[in-house]
Amino acid sequence: MSQEAPKPITFHPEIYDRVVPFLPRAPGTRVLDVGAGEGYFSRRMQDMGLDVEAVDFLTDNFKCPDIPIHKTDLNERIPFPDASFDCVVTIEVVEHIENHFRFMREVMRVARPGATIIITTPNVLNLPARWHFYLYGFTDCAPVPLDPHREEYFMQHINPISLPELLFHIERGGGELVELTTNRIRRSAWFPMAFQPLFRYALRRKLFKPRHRQARALHERHIRWLLDPANLMGRVTIAVARKNGGTV
Repeated sequence: MSQEAPKPITFHPEIYDRVVPFLPRAPGTRVLDVGAGEGYFSRRMQDMGLDVEAVDFLTDNFKCPDIPIHKTDLNERIPFPDASFDCVVTIEVVEHIENHFRFMREVMRVARPGATIIITTPNVLNLPARWHFYLYGFTDCAPVPLDPHREEYFMQHINPISLPELLFHIERGGGELVELTTNRIRRSAWFPMAFQPLFRYALRRKLFKPRHRQARALHERHIRWLLDPANLMGRVTIAVARKNGGTV
């Protein structure tokens, strides 16, 4: 492993500064960096006094020899027992994963009751992104056709995920979304945000129909987060969840 300083893995390095406030602060808190890349954020978390381990499938790229790194196909099992970590962080990874169900199940599984889970991914539901998809048929996080002949095809955004899907996986894994934020507000989102009351009316009219009465609490949660400015205007989704069953 190289001694060279690790570099960020994302085109939006400000994401890391936005994630830091949600990390646990107690020294020795056990944290798993899922899809750690070269180890840039693993190092930052270690420098905060956290007890960090990392998983990635390209361990030769990892540049933090004093942080344990485990070679892992993230479409398969994460090699830790249930409830192993107080915090699980995965930055700009899930959109590269073939199997969201398996990946998210594993992320939630290795988190202890009461643990913090932080997931970031390109926001495909901000208002400019929706317009982009309407015009071109491609999400703006994968704005041109994916190259099926690229050997490292998974380095492309092969599987974007939306906020409702993240909510589904978080809650199915025994957690709840507690905070939603973004790395930055898109300037092109300000004009369509003038129609936010219309979006609210349409969404409530759709999800509060009498036939959905039994699912009202679920639909209220989705309405809350879907209409959040971080979802409607943010470039990157930063979802902060808590694993149920622990003390805050």
